[in-house]
Amino acid sequence: MLEKIDITSLPALPHLLLRLLVVCDQEEAQLEDMLALLRQDQALTAQVLATATSRPAKSSVHGSALQIAFATLGAEDIRELALNAALNYIAHTTPGVGLNEIKQRWHHALLSAHLARALASKVAYADGDEAYLAGLLHDIGRAILWAHAPTLYLNAMAGAHDEAALLARESRELKINHAQAGASVAQSWGLRSFLADAIRYHHELPQRLLNAHVLVRIVSVAHYLAEVEADATLDASVLAVLNLSADDARALQQLAQTRLGEAETAFAVAPHTEPAPAQPDAEPEGERRRFRADAARTLVSPLALAEQALPQQLAERVRDMVAIQSAKNSLFSAPDLAAWQQALRHNLQSLFGLKEVVLFLPSSREGVLQGVNGAANGLAEQIQIAADDPHSLLARALRQGHPLHSFQTPEVLLTVLDEQVMSLAGGAGMLCLPLLSTGKVAGLAVCAISAEDAERLTVRLPVLSRLGHQAGSALGSKLSPKAPASPPRAEQARKILHEVNNPLSIIKNYLRIVAMKLPQDDAAHADLKIISDEIDRVGSMLKGLLGGQGFAPNFVANIDLNRTVMDMLSLLKPTLIEPARVQVQTLLAADLPALQTDAGQLKQILQNLIKNAVEAMPDGGKLRIVSLRTQIRSDVGVELRIEDSGQGIPDAIRARLFQPVATRKGGDHAGLGLAIVNGLVRGLGGSIECEAMPVGTAFIIRLPAPVKRS
Repeated sequence: MLEKIDITSLPALPHLLLRLLVVCDQEEAQLEDMLALLRQDQALTAQVLATATSRPAKSSVHGSALQIAFATLGAEDIRELALNAALNYIAHTTPGVGLNEIKQRWHHALLSAHLARALASKVAYADGDEAYLAGLLHDIGRAILWAHAPTLYLNAMAGAHDEAALLARESRELKINHAQAGASVAQSWGLRSFLADAIRYHHELPQRLLNAHVLVRIVSVAHYLAEVEADATLDASVLAVLNLSADDARALQQLAQTRLGEAETAFAVAPHTEPAPAQPDAEPEGERRRFRADAARTLVSPLALAEQALPQQLAERVRDMVAIQSAKNSLFSAPDLAAWQQALRHNLQSLFGLKEVVLFLPSSREGVLQGVNGAANGLAEQIQIAADDPHSLLARALRQGHPLHSFQTPEVLLTVLDEQVMSLAGGAGMLCLPLLSTGKVAGLAVCAISAEDAERLTVRLPVLSRLGHQAGSALGSKLSPKAPASPPRAEQARKILHEVNNPLSIIKNYLRIVAMKLPQDDAAHADLKIISDEIDRVGSMLKGLLGGQGFAPNFVANIDLNRTVMDMLSLLKPTLIEPARVQVQTLLAADLPALQTDAGQLKQILQNLIKNAVEAMPDGGKLRIVSLRTQIRSDVGVELRIEDSGQGIPDAIRARLFQPVATRKGGDHAGLGLAIVNGLVRGLGGSIECEAMPVGTAFIIRLPAPVKRS
């Protein structure tokens, strides 16, 4: 089960998530603002730490583990993570996990985090941030088990009225309890901390904790104080773990409750009440605190009604963010000013229903805009707008830097110039959209609107403003002095490659949503996993290109070569091998050593060579794959042979086979496949050669074990 855990599927508190999306969508989004929000949610914090684990850390960054993870990812990756979390919440279908359960989990995690920080201060533990993080994540295992085995976990929770019973039932139903699951996941993050131990031992009896590391003790006591009832007698044996008095504990509880209340107010979280749980007929004695998992909790706050709109609000926010991202791509990829104008008009119409647009761009006079040539039957170019005009609605929109429309200010008279432009646009009213580049006016779009349009668009003015910023930035790049030809093309390619990651991420999210809707034993899960793995591989290759890493490995792990071969054959059989009427024979040695290499690059090598072999047999044939263990003196390695029964390769071509131009294929083949394979193999510290056979061709790859980075 641990192998199937996907941290990104854990549901976050939607109230906080909506606020995070607003911050991420700002033009100059600050990492500090994102961090301040994200560190208040257990699921989002875990996702940041898990994602940052797969990236090379920035050695120049210092601070807490979460601060380092944030700096490693950057604003764009955090924005993508927030979008994914919103999509996950919108489509969340885990049985038994509704908004109330998510709120309860958030409440307990954040309360424990504030208690852990307060306890750290009380006992003079130097790293308060680490204590806060450990308190926030100490119960992450429950969220993990619930998200990945909901039916089994509901069975485990049934009848578990205390912690010991819950842990025992989890172990019986799932072969692992939530403390073990959470610790295992935290261990995989590779933090230099006892965080994983704090998660693993937070349910331990007090007498076993007296000599444990102080972080472990802090988290255990924080969990206890977060769960114990306000009017209950405090367990002296628990307080003795940190040498606390009852008065100390109550003061710390009050402080943490205050901090939690501030967060509930900030995010408009409706409070909830819970009925007194039914007492079990017979329970083992000696349990030091009750496990509160009663599902029959009801919302009583007036904010509850507003909470029902959260999924729709998140969906609208995600829709707008994706739409603006798509608009940004079309605006920046426009090759010239005419194409940019067309892209802007298209986006205004498709996203906001604004069909009639008059554009004003900078003129030769400083601070003055002039109508675009040809707009509004050629009359627009005779109109000039001065940004410092104190009366004009057009000028006011330019000075304020955000959209205004004529129905917003009926008490203010429009100038004759305003009415002339409104007449050119052809509407009963007009919307003025400033186009800004690095905070400066780059242009103005004036759109014809009706009173009904104004009412419809008023709530979407912030989205229009973001479009104006993107359009202005793209326009600024078109109007700026031309740089040498090569760097802009390289930069544009870099941007395009980077933006490809966004739809890939969304596709993967929807694959996960589909998987959540399938029965757990459905055979389609295997196919969905193959698609998901291939999306990850494409993303990894793109990131390698963006980082200028060439063929250097991105992620090194222990790889079973035989398993990788079989996985690639399973992927290619339905779409490539079987339609070509090719038979496959595998002879895979059982004693192969594990390779320490990049699985994605190894798969790319196999895919290219298998594809080439199949294409070499247009009338069908036999594909033979052989793996062997090799050893020369003390150097252990593996050898992989991929043989086809095709027509073979002439000697003259085989001599320069791994050069980019060596191809006999027609159509869109550029002869790059084997050159790429050669670069990948060498980057993994290995070698490749081509061998002519009596019938067909063999490619032989030799890799050392463990494979070393070049």
